[in-house]
Amino acid sequence: MAEKSSEHASRVNHGNFDGQDAGFQRAISRLFSALINHEASLDLMSKIGSTNVASELSTLFTFVQSGNLNYRSCRDLSRLVIGQASDVVIWNAVFELITAVLQPTHPTSIPPSYNDTPVKISSASQQASEQTRRLVENRIFDEIKDCTFKDVEGFIPKYFEGKPWSNNSYRFYQSIKDQHVAGRWAAFPEPPVQDDVFQWWFDLLAPLRATERGFYYTSETRELTGGEAKRQLDLFVKPNTEELQKDKYNWKDVQVIGELKQSEDDKKANLLQVGRYVRDVFSAQPTRRHVHVFTLYGSTMQAWVFDRSGPYSSTAFNIHEKPELFILIATGYLMMSDEELGLDTFIQRDNGNHYVNITDGFGKERLLQFNPEPIAHQRAIVCRGTSCFHAKLPNAGDYHCVVKFSWVSATRRPEAELLALANERGVEGIAKLIGHHHITTIAAMRKDLTFGKRHAFRGTLSTSGSSSSTSRFLFNSPYSQRLKASTTGTPSGQQKPSDAVTDSRKRPRSDSRKPDEADNGNSRENETSLYARDNSPFDNRVFSCLVIQPGGRPLREFVSILELLEAFRDAIKAHRSLFTRGRILHRDISENNIIITNPEQNGGFTGMLIDQDLAKELGSARSGARHQTGTMEFMAIQVLNRIDHTYRHDLESFLYVFLWICARRVWERGFQCKKTNRHPTDALTSWYTGSFSMIADSKQGHMHVDLFERILDRFPGSLNRLKPLCRRLREILFSPLEHGALFLGTPESPEILYDPMIEAFDTTSQQLRPVVIDPSGFYT
Repeated sequence: MAEKSSEHASRVNHGNFDGQDAGFQRAISRLFSALINHEASLDLMSKIGSTNVASELSTLFTFVQSGNLNYRSCRDLSRLVIGQASDVVIWNAVFELITAVLQPTHPTSIPPSYNDTPVKISSASQQASEQTRRLVENRIFDEIKDCTFKDVEGFIPKYFEGKPWSNNSYRFYQSIKDQHVAGRWAAFPEPPVQDDVFQWWFDLLAPLRATERGFYYTSETRELTGGEAKRQLDLFVKPNTEELQKDKYNWKDVQVIGELKQSEDDKKANLLQVGRYVRDVFSAQPTRRHVHVFTLYGSTMQAWVFDRSGPYSSTAFNIHEKPELFILIATGYLMMSDEELGLDTFIQRDNGNHYVNITDGFGKERLLQFNPEPIAHQRAIVCRGTSCFHAKLPNAGDYHCVVKFSWVSATRRPEAELLALANERGVEGIAKLIGHHHITTIAAMRKDLTFGKRHAFRGTLSTSGSSSSTSRFLFNSPYSQRLKASTTGTPSGQQKPSDAVTDSRKRPRSDSRKPDEADNGNSRENETSLYARDNSPFDNRVFSCLVIQPGGRPLREFVSILELLEAFRDAIKAHRSLFTRGRILHRDISENNIIITNPEQNGGFTGMLIDQDLAKELGSARSGARHQTGTMEFMAIQVLNRIDHTYRHDLESFLYVFLWICARRVWERGFQCKKTNRHPTDALTSWYTGSFSMIADSKQGHMHVDLFERILDRFPGSLNRLKPLCRRLREILFSPLEHGALFLGTPESPEILYDPMIEAFDTTSQQLRPVVIDPSGFYT
């Protein structure tokens, strides 16, 4: 070893090891610097990870610089260097130091529990070119299969009778009823070939084109824009204004959807096809309250409404046998008000500007202007329908806050309350509440309707097994053995006794922890049944508007690698503060729920957490919601396996988000890479494709070293320097055991995971900053 190494080691060995002595800190730093610069450090591979020794010494160097390494731990190494021991002996001592400081241990973990609200799959993950008919319809079926109602009593009176326009509809019927002869519409084509029905439909209703606020169109001959996938609508209603008479139609203008077929050969497939169109309407109009749909299969008509709690319908009828009802519905869609159509009426529009009125923390009404282009929105039907927009005070310059709309289960604690609670408890790094407004509820929108039994679909297109109706079979499913092997505190690949969990009735009902230990996010206080439901036939949701600050930027819009790292580091700090100080578990870490902020204006935080719709105060009872819809690609393995959510699962989600950004989003943006150089296969598609068990298996497989490296291979070359960080995060979270098994437990002490993860991001961030070298050639 070089004399410089001996000189610096001597300084360490003879010191008093006062942690405040900058001289000793510099001596150790120079000792590590000398070791890092030695050729052997690049050639020797780690015994505890997949990096070389130089990389791990760099981590120790950063620990010294930040004051997080006890100097006494370096004494044995320094003595060997001073004594000019052989290189073999010194490098063995280096290995021992690295192992002592960096090797993950397996702390005591909290026991698993199974009390969380069941997670339900949605179609939100299918985006861009992935929105194929098969993939989207399978997911839509998962959304609606437990919340579809047919033949709802009161449907026609609620939506079509006793309206200001009802007399106009009746007068129109009187004017054309002579076309109904001998019990049928005389000109209605037989057989009802689609093009012929189109022509009959348009001819019949043509007199209303010049008088009503909307009219029927078809996209058979014109492109329908504004969606991520190309689709055509048989019939749809849009505003009947001159400015919209263009060669192209837009999903933003679609008010009612109509589907025509010669016969109803497959009712379920037809409903799912309509569901795809409704999903596109909600995506293009994210604050839409509900969507009217009608189907005409042959001469059988049925009216539907889709809202955020699912679809429901009138009784089907024959248009020849009930001609007046047919005209009432067909003309009603053209005459309905914005509120009756389910359009957003909370947002105020004036000269192209958009405004909302909210109540601030002092009970005062405040008017805010917002940008109508969403920062983020969910592409699904039965979900929270979250959409976010940048906002500001009218006539102000910059957008300084965010307006968020969402449909949250009425049984959940309002996000505004949790934000206020977090603020009271001094939580740092989360968005601050400016004001909020309760808009409406599903129950209010469905008032005067009588719902019977849920519609039972024949067969299944579902691949998820995700709904609560199938949850009762969870522990008898083919993957029950894998579930047993992956419960909290159990290394993956090590099975429990075969009778540990064989039936849902044998699920553990008690918790041996003391009350003051039930503090990791899966407290079982006031436990209710996993499959408990309220008495309402449908899931009541509350539609609300929330305004928070700062505005920030979406995580995917980072401008430098350093900014990305600091945003993640600070978001994890924010999560720690929310959990340890606020006693609130977030439970929905995703790329949309981390924003980039200006640290000079936000308490030093470059990254902050938003969206506490699914958050839960520690120790509180289960909300009573039927299900929750998270983001599948970022869900932790054990959450997918129905184990209660803990802080560890959120930290695991942070890793998935980071990998997602590096292996996918940077390619989509073309950030420091050429899109044409992207790997032909996407390793992350399996994180949101298939059943919960398939997704869990895929993630668990990817966290093993070989497949983990395959994910890292999808990084562009410009992000190669982030690969050691990813490997380190994997080691922290999964602590690989013998034979490659993964540790999936939740340590009782949160710092065991929080501290090294934050340090790992800090280390990499410091390595990316300019390094100052003193004249002697050593780092300072």
